[in-house]
Amino acid sequence: MSDSKNEISDLCVSCGMCCDGTLFETGFVRDETDRKVADDLGMVTMQIRDKLFFELPCRHFSGCCTVYGRQRPYTCSVFFCPPIKRYEHKEQTFSEAEQQILLLKEHRDKLLKIASQFPDLQHLNFRELKNKLGEYAGDEDKITMYRLLFLNLFILEDIQTKYFTPAKENTLLV
Repeated sequence: MSDSKNEISDLCVSCGMCCDGTLFETGFVRDETDRKVADDLGMVTMQIRDKLFFELPCRHFSGCCTVYGRQRPYTCSVFFCPPIKRYEHKEQTFSEAEQQILLLKEHRDKLLKIASQFPDLQHLNFRELKNKLGEYAGDEDKITMYRLLFLNLFILEDIQTKYFTPAKENTLLV
């Protein structure tokens, strides 16, 4: 494998924001063979409209992908985030792609750290926290109580919009 491919692979494995629910709520399952791979890994699959998906965050992500070297759903093996794609298309340097990814990851981690200070939020993963804040968005008292979380979520979403092209319907599709 070339040094460039190794750099990309190492960054992807250590990042995992496509796996942990930061970027997507679900991942695409392309066919029944792919569904069997997901089922064999114990992933929860579901049908939405006429397409198959698996739930995110992935149960095999624990700081990094724990099944990276095994057979996994097609989407998992071919997806690259927009910063990496821009690097591969020579639209930016690897360092720029890495900085964009690390910036989003840093803000996601900061958001989770702030949430850990609240007993009712401390055990939530990113996706659960984002959904909970969405539930609180119309409640003035909750907005006041969690104002720092709302501010950091706004910053995170701004970074995501700037550097990561949102997938249709917040789904990991390839």
